[in-house]
Amino acid sequence: MSNLIRIATRKSPLALVQANRVKELIEKRLKDTTVKLITRSTSGDTVSKAKFKKSGGKGLFLKELEELLLDGDADIAVHSLKDVPVVVDKKFIITTVDLREEAADVLISKQFNKITELPDKSIIGTSSPRRIAQIRNKYKNIEIEEIRGNVQTRLAALSNDKVDAVILAAAGLKRLSLSDKISQYLPKDDYVPAAGQGVLCIQAIKNKEYILKTLKGLVVDEVDRCASEERGFVSQFDGDCFSPIAAHCYIKNNKSTLIGYVSSTDGNRFIKTKIVENVNEMRGIGKKLAKIMIEQGAKKILETK
Repeated sequence: MSNLIRIATRKSPLALVQANRVKELIEKRLKDTTVKLITRSTSGDTVSKAKFKKSGGKGLFLKELEELLLDGDADIAVHSLKDVPVVVDKKFIITTVDLREEAADVLISKQFNKITELPDKSIIGTSSPRRIAQIRNKYKNIEIEEIRGNVQTRLAALSNDKVDAVILAAAGLKRLSLSDKISQYLPKDDYVPAAGQGVLCIQAIKNKEYILKTLKGLVVDEVDRCASEERGFVSQFDGDCFSPIAAHCYIKNNKSTLIGYVSSTDGNRFIKTKIVENVNEMRGIGKKLAKIMIEQGAKKILETK
């Protein structure tokens, strides 16, 4: 008799692709296990833009999935780590899974191949304060059109000529087999990604920690360590998804590099700093970098509207 693991997931095409990826990994690793998807729409999918902003966006893509876990109707939930608040309810535990997909943001345009080619008064579609701030850091004459929704909704704004370009996460497009839409991968040093961008994670309630222990083999150590430091950096600023904060960590040649970014919402003031440590000394570099940037005035900049 096979064991059953029930995965709670959102209904969006991207969420289903991600949940099915975890399903595939589990069934490959645990031959005697069957995996079933339990789908739900979440508050983040249905709430109005005004209510989304008022809430700060914290946990709105998790709420209904967490209810499934608490009610015993699902065993784990699959999320994009960048959608998970850095402080989660103590009833839950989170762990990363799988290799990281490309972490960069990308430009998509029907007319232009690079962001530097966009003329003055061009309109870029994005609702991310982090992306908006980094665009405004560099391009004062580019206009922003705030668009929310799933990948398909945002691409539709481009197809309908409402905007000249959109900026999205490369990871979502690649997982949806839409890489051919990408005009430019934006350099991660110049356009710092959101903490956890490109990383999948599993959430479970603490009294079912045994499930995560069973799935421990799905964790990729390098991905988990980098994601932890990115989230450790963000945690020091008490921000939400409407705070222009970014962090990206990577390991190369036995060195770990973490780039941190904090900006005012208008993009006029920002701090971007990098820290490099040996891999065996990287634990805690997220909080270490945050402390350095706070001393440089990062929290005051975040308070600037």
